[in-house]
Amino acid sequence: MKTFTIVLLFMSLVVAGIEIPGATGKTATRSITWHLVEKDAGFNFIDNPPRQGDNAPPLIGDQFAFRSEMLTRLGRHAGWLNATCVVTTGGTRGAGPCNGVFSFKGGQLMAQALVSFTTETTEVVIVGGTGVYRGARGSVVSVSRGETEFSDDVFHLVLP
Repeated sequence: MKTFTIVLLFMSLVVAGIEIPGATGKTATRSITWHLVEKDAGFNFIDNPPRQGDNAPPLIGDQFAFRSEMLTRLGRHAGWLNATCVVTTGGTRGAGPCNGVFSFKGGQLMAQALVSFTTETTEVVIVGGTGVYRGARGSVVSVSRGETEFSDDVFHLVLP
């Protein structure tokens, strides 16, 4: 009878919308922010037909892939970024979606962004992770240093 009373009390609290700590399976989250420097390590442009040549802006359907080494502010290796992009708005004001993976010791962060050819800043969405980053969400703000091989990246993550 005692067990039945406890179950009945629990059920009435749930129906009333009162949260019971630990009963909903919710866990505390933690937010972290860190700064890294992105250094170009490889780039390939795929000029799909109709081919416009090296001196013309990309057209819709063109693609590119790149790899960047992720460095600490002191220049130490922190990981890699591997990404692929498809041009969906061609011309000098072109843009396109990119999918990428940041690989660090302990796991990976999966990312998506809409890259514009006319801005120095790209906002990246973190859509998940593996290893120590499992369940991660958040963003990365990447600011190019102009005509150099470097960008400054600020990661804002929420981890379960």
